[in-house]
Amino acid sequence: MNPMIRRAVLAGSALAIAAAVSVPGASAATSAALSYTESEPATAAGQNDSASSAQRLYAFGTASWKNPAATVQGTLSPSPVAIAAGEEDNGAIPLATATGIGTDDRGAISTTGQLGDGPHGTLGDKTGDFDFYKLTGTAGHTLTVNTDGSLASTNTVVGVYNAAGELLASDDDSGAGLLSKLVYTVPATGDYYVVVAGKSPAGDFSADPNNSGSGHGSADTGTYQVLIAAAPLDKDLYAVQLAKGDVLGGSLAATGKRLTVLRPNGTQAVSSDLSVTAKLPASSPLPRGPVDFAYVAEAAGWYAVSVTDGFGPYDLTLGAFRSSTETAATEQTFFLDFDGGQIDTAPLGGTGVRQLSGLSAFLPNWGLTSADESAVINKVVAVVTENVKNDVKSKGLNPYVDVKFRNSRDDADSFGTANVSRVVVGGRTAESGLGRVGTAQSIDPGNFAHEETALVQLDRVSAASGAISVNTYLTANSDRIAFVGQALGNLVSREIGHLVGNYDTDQTNPVANLMDADGNFPGLYGVGADGFGGTADDVDVDFGKDSYAPATGLTGTQDTLNVAAWGLSKPCN
Repeated sequence: MNPMIRRAVLAGSALAIAAAVSVPGASAATSAALSYTESEPATAAGQNDSASSAQRLYAFGTASWKNPAATVQGTLSPSPVAIAAGEEDNGAIPLATATGIGTDDRGAISTTGQLGDGPHGTLGDKTGDFDFYKLTGTAGHTLTVNTDGSLASTNTVVGVYNAAGELLASDDDSGAGLLSKLVYTVPATGDYYVVVAGKSPAGDFSADPNNSGSGHGSADTGTYQVLIAAAPLDKDLYAVQLAKGDVLGGSLAATGKRLTVLRPNGTQAVSSDLSVTAKLPASSPLPRGPVDFAYVAEAAGWYAVSVTDGFGPYDLTLGAFRSSTETAATEQTFFLDFDGGQIDTAPLGGTGVRQLSGLSAFLPNWGLTSADESAVINKVVAVVTENVKNDVKSKGLNPYVDVKFRNSRDDADSFGTANVSRVVVGGRTAESGLGRVGTAQSIDPGNFAHEETALVQLDRVSAASGAISVNTYLTANSDRIAFVGQALGNLVSREIGHLVGNYDTDQTNPVANLMDADGNFPGLYGVGADGFGGTADDVDVDFGKDSYAPATGLTGTQDTLNVAAWGLSKPCN
């Protein structure tokens, strides 16, 4: 057994051992997880703001003497002080509600308000209700205003004025949905005025910020919550020691809006300000929360997890695991189903069992016949084997990759047995009720679920024209069988990539990656510089390093080859 795998297998003993280890800042609150408290005082900032000063969680990890589960309680300073809602009329600079920021030893406040009340609201002259808040800012500090937490139906706008009544900055919808978030660097020490208003097609802000009755009318109304802070931005970093192939997950509750993982060399691996684990299978042990992430380590070393974009106390949950095929002594098999038939689409987000057409129904659309089906299947299987097994094993960071492929032409249908997932190659959107070309049951870093389904639909791939259609890139000189098989093989590889934990990569940049999201189909299919497929300059598209697709909500660089390599790690012998 190689030492790395042995360490992972022994990680199960970490719960009992780590509980007995004395580590500064950590305690074994339960037998299930370590409990850490941030070492930086709650009112301070700057003590753990970099990778070099990050608080080290020594007892956390997958090594045999460590605990793979931990929680951290910390605070992003300053913690907001709740103040009473401002009394009307507070719709102008001279009438602003005092926040005490900068004068009463506080750096942040939270409060509630009502848009549409007061003398200029819906029961008044209807020129528009504006709520102003006064604060004293220090040059170089960051002024943050956000209305997150308000009713989703309240369409807010926010602005910042100086004492002379000049609008310095404003924001409409940078928060969640119709809500607002403004971040502004205070240019000079002095008094500033924050305004919260309802969105108006006639004009968001009053004509004269010193006159509460100078609005334009027709403004949105509703209750809101607002947080206002003027202070140095705090960020808290925690260092965790990972081995190659460790699957690190984290989630954040209470305050804090962003989690970021930095590699040992300081580069950003992944950053998230939302929940990206909705497609985790139930069997995955990775943490889930309003803000979360999952990441597979490319190298051994000390990584940093940062908590940012918030004010006040937070709870950080961390988990570190080895891939399930490695620790459970199982080998993953993928069954490639070209026959169609009755398929349960519910795990894919569909309505249940649907009848799908097989590959043979689409061959004429590519100018092929039933006599060509076997050759197409041969090509698809060869491409998938190269992409998902041979390349991952030879080019990846894990030499212990192992995976089997079976197909409906050569093998009995083994889906439904242990450790067999399937990819169905066939079907139309009208048959399945699913809109995407490719759909996977999960995105599963660590491959903790071994019996799942993915679907590659062929109606748009075989359409007469369109960017998605293989026909767009075929000419009289194309090797049709080779290109059709290559395109389908890459589409199948992408869905397998999802099942073993890869998120979509950026389809708009010049990097061609098997995990590219929909939108760059010629790149995904391997169309070469001549603009045609099935010709001598076709490109071999592989897993590799690429930016996350914008639609994922993640930023950073994902090594899709590394994720696949560890999601398919060979079991211990």
